Amino acid sequence: MHSQNEIYGWLIGYQKNKKSHVLAIIECKRFEQQTLISAIPQTQEFQEISSIMPQGIGPIGIYHSHPFSSEIFHSHTDDTTLLSLSRQFPNCVSIVTNGEEIKYYQMSKSSKTTEIKVNFIEPKIPKFLLISLEENFRINVNVNKKANNVRIKILNEVRNYFERIWNDLEFFFKDSKISNNEKITPFLVDKLDSKPVNLKIRKRHKATNDNIIVIDDSDDSESFLKLNLTAKCLIYNVGESDTFQSLNQAIKTELLSNNIIQKVYHSIFDYDKQQIIVPEEWYLSFFGFYVKILCFNDRSLNTKKFSQNTLMFFSNTISLFRSLSNIKMSDKLRFLIELFLTDAIKISKNFIWNKEYSKYLKNFKKKIKIKN
Repeated sequence: MHSQNEIYGWLIGYQKNKKSHVLAIIECKRFEQQTLISAIPQTQEFQEISSIMPQGIGPIGIYHSHPFSSEIFHSHTDDTTLLSLSRQFPNCVSIVTNGEEIKYYQMSKSSKTTEIKVNFIEPKIPKFLLISLEENFRINVNVNKKANNVRIKILNEVRNYFERIWNDLEFFFKDSKISNNEKITPFLVDKLDSKPVNLKIRKRHKATNDNIIVIDDSDDSESFLKLNLTAKCLIYNVGESDTFQSLNQAIKTELLSNNIIQKVYHSIFDYDKQQIIVPEEWYLSFFGFYVKILCFNDRSLNTKKFSQNTLMFFSNTISLFRSLSNIKMSDKLRFLIELFLTDAIKISKNFIWNKEYSKYLKNFKKKIKIKN
């Protein structure tokens, strides 16, 4: 944390029994304002970080510096920021450093900033519930209307469709139906290649083998787009007493808002083949838990904006790893970084900046003495 300007960053983790468990940190890269005495991060960056985090893991605090200050304190501005964040994330932690010392703060029940003590232990990565969905849709829409609002119409109707039928969906594991009142504990896993719990739409909601969503009524039988939706989501930080019913809203938020809707929004419409091409979710191991990146399997479909957002995420993460490489790294930390770099190199093959960036990643692995 050596900088002439005040720096800012996010603490990533989860809360259990009203205690914050920090698993990782992410440095803030974009500021509305950054000077010697203040820093205001861009809200959009916070939202982008939140969107790639799995359900149950996310921002639980902030850290920032007071350059050239001999005494560490929590200013009035810091109090206001912490109070605002604590309303969104109870028990939010605020870390302040002057480059030499570090202090930790939280908001008390009376909304007063209180210095707290912390325990430094090996962070425990919780197991997660792995949910999978795969459904085919026929979107009845006049394909001659190639206006920009067609995408928004389809996105809204897909959302409305799932909103209508959500409480009538069924969970299956290895072809056996799961009761909504069943506890999720036996289904928790710690690897992505584990057998998922499948979420299925009841047949009575399907006119044929496909789900039909009507956007524009048309007598033309060719006026439709095919949409194949495959989605996988991870629900972390669940309790032993949680059931599929008690996690219903969390599953809905992660699967619908943070997965399906994002995919439809970033889709490519091939009107000639009457097909909506959706990106796939790619998961990277990040300090022991998984973060999600959307990416088309066909390299030519990864548009400039899509590609640049992914490159920015990789670059910011490598910048974090570079700062960690200046300290003595444990074997565990080096192993966790290796897992991320391995995944990043694999995913980068889908982008136009692959050749240059893959070389950079491989050289970085050598720098921090990762042989594989």
